[in-house]
Order: sequence, then C-alpha cells, then structure tokens
Amino acid sequence: MTDPRGNPDHLPEIRAQYEALPYPPRDPADERHRLIQRTADHLLLLNHRCYRGARDFRDGFRVLVAGGGTGDSTIYLAEQLRGFGAEIVHLDFSAASLAIAQERARMRGLDGISWVRDSLMNLPRLGLGSFDYINCTGVLHHLESTEAGLRLLAGALRPGGAMLLMLYGRYGRRSVYDMQELLRGYLPPDANLQDKLRLTRALLAALPPTHSFHRDLDFWRYEISPDGLGDAGLQDLLLHGQDRCFSVPDIHALMDSAGLEVIAFTDRASDYDPRTHVRDPGTVAHLDGLGQRPRQAIAELMTSDINSHEFYAGRPGETRVASIGDENNALILMGQAQGRHREIGAALAPGRSVTFSGRSGTATVAGNPANRVLFSLMDGVTPLSEVYRRVLAEVPDITSIDLRRGVHDLYRVLEAQGHLCLLEAGSYGSKVPDYSRLPPAQ
Repeated sequence: MTDPRGNPDHLPEIRAQYEALPYPPRDPADERHRLIQRTADHLLLLNHRCYRGARDFRDGFRVLVAGGGTGDSTIYLAEQLRGFGAEIVHLDFSAASLAIAQERARMRGLDGISWVRDSLMNLPRLGLGSFDYINCTGVLHHLESTEAGLRLLAGALRPGGAMLLMLYGRYGRRSVYDMQELLRGYLPPDANLQDKLRLTRALLAALPPTHSFHRDLDFWRYEISPDGLGDAGLQDLLLHGQDRCFSVPDIHALMDSAGLEVIAFTDRASDYDPRTHVRDPGTVAHLDGLGQRPRQAIAELMTSDINSHEFYAGRPGETRVASIGDENNALILMGQAQGRHREIGAALAPGRSVTFSGRSGTATVAGNPANRVLFSLMDGVTPLSEVYRRVLAEVPDITSIDLRRGVHDLYRVLEAQGHLCLLEAGSYGSKVPDYSRLPPAQ
C-alpha cells in the first residue's frame, strides 16, 4: 500500500470529511446478502458503448477506479471479472473509505485488486501503469482543478481505452447550490463538523415552502435522511468544501482540453436528445439539422433536471458504440429484461405488447409475428445476419427492407434507454456471462 503524500490540490477539510464520514456509507456485512450493481460498470454495456461490442475481458483487462471511496464500483467490477485474470487498482486518499472497501472485498473472497491510498493528483508518481478502463465518478468536480485531474487520467489510459466519468449537472442541482449559499451565510465559520450537521438539519426543518431546496426535498431526501445516507450524505451534498458543476457545453469543452471526447451518456441517455421529447415534424427536421453537441445542450435545458452527467469518454476515433449495421453483432437485452428474451418473445403474440421502463421513460413494443421471433433471438450469441434469416423464414409476409427498418427503429429507442445492447457474436465464446445475476458473498 502506498502512503499518501501531501498535495495542495486537496483541501485538508475534504480529506478530513471522508475520514470522518466515508461516502457512500456501507456496511461490509451487507455483502452477505446483496451486491450493489452500477449500470454503467456493467461489462456488457461497457463493451457495447466503448469497445464496439468486440472486447473479450479475459485478455489481461486492467481497471483503475480513481477515487473509489467505499468500493461500490470496485466490488461490482471485481465480481464480474472474477476468474478472468483482470487487475483492478482501487485508488483513494481516505484511509477510512479504503478500509471499508477492502473489508467488502474480503467478505466476498475477491482477489485481483490492488489497494492504493493516495491522491489522484499523485498518479504520475505512483508507477501504476496504464489502463483499459478508468472509472472516476463523483471525484473530478471536487478537485481544485478538474482539468488537471482529467489530464492525469487521460495520460494513464491505454490506446483504445475508455473512461466512465460522472460530473455534477448545473441545472438539475440549482436548488442544492441555493442551499449551499444559504448555509455559507448561516453556519459559523469556526464550527466543527458535528455542529455544522446539527445546525444544517435545524435550518432544513425551518425552510419555508418557497425555498427551492424545500420544493426539491423529496428528490434529495434519501441522500440526507437518517434512514438514507445520513450525515455522510448531508455532508457530501450540502457541506462539501469544493463542489463544481457542469453543463453539457462545459463537459465537451473539458473533454477537448484533455484530448478526449464523449462517447456516450450512460444515465438517461435518451434525455440528451431533444427529439425524444418533440413530435412536431417541422421541429424534428430543424433539430436534425443541428450538430450533436447543440442538440445535447438544448436537451439538457429542455429537461432541466439532469443533476449529474454520467458518460463514457475516450480518445477521438479510438472507441465507438457497436453498430446495428454490423450484422455480425448479436442483440442482447439489458436491465430487468436480461436473460428473459425467450419469455418476452413468447409474450409478443399479436394483439399483446410489452412495455420497457427506465429512467428515460417507457417504450412499448407491439406484439406481432416478427417481434415474437426477433426477441426470442436476443441472446447475445445469434448474429443479426442469422436473426434476419430466421425472421424472414418464419414470417413470410415481411420484406427484408421492412424487417431491417423495423429492427433499426426498435434498436434506436431501446438502446437509448439502456434496454438493448450489441455484442460481437462469438467474442465470449459459446456462452455469454450473465453479469446481472452475480451471487452474494457466502
């Protein structure tokens, strides 16, 4: 284990915060009965969005979880990569947080994890090598210089590698920043942490209903309530010593500054396209004429409630979302539908339908003979070329052009909502690992 070095980019009170209140609070004993699954760290989604669906993670895959905290991403990734010969480096400057993450891994019998107690800003000195995948969520916006931190991460990324980043959203957190400003004027500057927590809770209880944070309280309640994330959540949300937010244009400018680009937004991905919310043909045509970045900026302002931006990033031209036009790719259902392709296919009889629900909304698929066969073959193994052949053979009244158009339209909607991914047929051999059904610790 590496000892932490002093670094001016980390304010002493921020380090003290995470030593006193590791975030998010986790009890390692809970590993006996549950596994916290982070959607964006799901290897099938990562493969689809960043590696063209063609990555085999059994080839010495190296992961850096930068600012790994109490270990949610590290534990989930290590469970998925168990037995794959991969290496995960968990880097965090809080001894208390690191200890919790290590105990969680011990409870599960996980190996292949290197534990480093140090600052992200010391990355070049640590000799950790380069990585295929870097997870850095909820960290860069707490640095003195987000730009400097991102450049260090970019320098540790292997050619063709990808990052998962999460940065606070400017518009969805407006009420949080209203509350932070109120607290800066309300709290005694020399108060200790416990006094600040007590005084903050008293002020929250007295907020009039006209205050923006009071209006948003139901949304943030779990983060700050004693039966949610408690004092750790309250401190992280409202009392953090350094907190920066970003709009979509800010994010693209930040990526440009490090020689990176946004590959895809992962959470509420369809909400980054204003055409999700528009039905008027003239307005859709106008939006079609805009570039992707202006459309995403417009969409953020339209929804106005995106409180964090979670996205994959990589070097331009090196990484890419898998293509529905590549008929060697196989379709695979994700989320609650994963592994239920035959069941869903059987349910899509004429006159019936299946509704997929997610954070970006709902999508209803109509039952018909083509969809019945199509969904039954969304197994991550059968290539699209074979899917098309089977559907055409079993549904004689559909043309090849109509079938492909229908599949592309269906994919566009379900992929944006995180229900459907592509995987290069055969990249995992004959059996696709089911990453959604990982066992709890014994």
